[in-house]
Amino acid sequence: MNSCLRRLLRDDIYWAVEKFSNISELRLRRGKNIVVYTIGARNVVQYVCEQEDIDYVLRIATSRSLYAVEESIKHGYISCEGGIRIGLVGEAVLDSGKLRSIKNINSLVIRVANSIQSLPQEVLPIIENFDNTLILSPPYLGKTTMLREITRRLSNNGNDILVIDERNELSATINGESNLDMGTNTDIMVGVPKIDCYEGAVRTMSPDIIVTDEIFGEKEVDAILDTVRSGVKVMATAHGNDIDNFLTNKSYAPLKNVIANYLLLGDNVGKVKEVRCNCSG
Repeated sequence: MNSCLRRLLRDDIYWAVEKFSNISELRLRRGKNIVVYTIGARNVVQYVCEQEDIDYVLRIATSRSLYAVEESIKHGYISCEGGIRIGLVGEAVLDSGKLRSIKNINSLVIRVANSIQSLPQEVLPIIENFDNTLILSPPYLGKTTMLREITRRLSNNGNDILVIDERNELSATINGESNLDMGTNTDIMVGVPKIDCYEGAVRTMSPDIIVTDEIFGEKEVDAILDTVRSGVKVMATAHGNDIDNFLTNKSYAPLKNVIANYLLLGDNVGKVKEVRCNCSG
């Protein structure tokens, strides 16, 4: 088990889940059985999570000070060392109609970021002659992990890359330092809403490529289109299980004009189900 994950867990939970290898996610819900996601499997553990289990995780993750991480809590997560991100659910604390914090936290999603050092052969031509690329897959099939490794390779090949990591899932940045290798020529912007970041990033950082995870909605698609028009290439992921069906959605259909390469993951974790290249326009 990841040593940083071990540190977050009370002994009772550790003994309940320590038999699992390659843990990618733990779901802790007060009064419910713990759910463990491993590579390619969902496992329900015969251990019922109590509030004290959740409180323990929060104390360790925040060094006993929720106030110190209030800014990230209001976005629904806490980042921890070792590439761990904890999603939070509870009661909203509002200030003038805006979310200020979350209290009475009763559910956690502990996600362990994974890195790979290999890629399927069919992905390599995209790296060798990079153009705007979209990675699609259903949840839990490794699209973020693949995005991270392609980014690392493109960066090490001499491309200046800006990663817009709104929820700190790609880089696992703590105190300004990424816990995961994103490449030698990569700059990382963490915690900024993606839509607010595209234009400023193009103007101030002049990247060759902007990378982001899980695009969502028309506003972000518009920002991507503007980015491409400015001469900067993009690479992103999105949820989907079919390329054509994804592009029939009116929010995402405009991407057909700019995305050259599509990678569809499916069937098993990290498996490339379909590759389409040179498709833009």
